[in-house]
Amino acid sequence: MYNKKSLYLMIFMFCLISISLVSAVKPITSITSDTGLIVEPTEKSAIRYNIDHAFEVHVFNKSNGMPITSGITCYMHLYHSSGEHIYEGIQDTANHDFDYGFDLTSGNFTNRGEYQAKFQCNNSEIGGGSQLFFIVNDFGEELSMAHSFKFNMAMFFMLVFFMMAIAGCIFSEHYIAKFVFYWVAHLIFIAGNFSIWQFNMGYTSYFTGMASVWKIMFYLGIYSVVPMVILSMAWIFYIHTFNEHFQKLVDKGEDPETAFSMAKKKSGGWSNGK
Repeated sequence: MYNKKSLYLMIFMFCLISISLVSAVKPITSITSDTGLIVEPTEKSAIRYNIDHAFEVHVFNKSNGMPITSGITCYMHLYHSSGEHIYEGIQDTANHDFDYGFDLTSGNFTNRGEYQAKFQCNNSEIGGGSQLFFIVNDFGEELSMAHSFKFNMAMFFMLVFFMMAIAGCIFSEHYIAKFVFYWVAHLIFIAGNFSIWQFNMGYTSYFTGMASVWKIMFYLGIYSVVPMVILSMAWIFYIHTFNEHFQKLVDKGEDPETAFSMAKKKSGGWSNGK
C-alpha cells in the first residue's frame, strides 16, 4: 500500500512540475509596397523584466536594396498585450552607420507578458513599416523544449531521492538513521521548492500565482528549520536517555519487557524510536 501511494505521489508531482511554459512568439511582420522601404528591426523573442533595452532598425530601399541612412524619419510605438500604449519615439539620425536606434528605459517593461513594437520609416515620397512581437520575463529568454526537459528530469530525480529519504525515515529501525533521513528529506524539500519557484518566476510572462505557491513552500521549509532542529535535539536526547535507563535496568537483572515498561513509565510515556 505504501509503495502504491508513493508511486502515485511521484507521478502527480512530476506531472505538476512538467507543466509546459513554452510559448511561441509571433514572428516579425513587414508592411511594405513594391516601391517602398524595407524596415528590419533586430529580432528578439524575449527581453528581461524591468531592464533598459535598446531597439534598432535597418532601412533599405526596396527597389534596389540600398541602405537608407539619411533623409527619412523613423518612428517606434510600443504596446502591451493589455492594449496599453507604452512608448512612442522618433529618430531621424542613423547611429553606427546603419542603425536607427530607440533607447527605452526599464520603466517601459514593468509588466510581464507579451509586447508589440511597431516601426515605420518614411519621407515625403516613400515609406515602410514592420512590427515585432516579444515577451518580457525575468530571464529575458523564451523557455525552450530542451531547457524544459532538463529541468523536469532534474526535478524528477530530486523527487525520487526525496521519496527514498521519506521511506528511510519511516522504515529505519535506528533513531540516528531516522534523524539523518528526515534532514535529507527536509533539505531536498527546500532545494526543490526553491528550484521550481525560480524556474516558474524566471520564465513565466503572465500568471505568477504558481510561482508564488512554490515561494511560500520554500520559505515554509526555511522557517521550519529552527523549530525542527530544536525538536530533533529534544527527540535525540529523549531516545538517548530512554535507552540509557533501559540498559541500566537490564544490567540490574530486569527482563527486557519489564525494563522497557519501567523506562517508558519513567520517561512520561514517550515510546518512539529504538
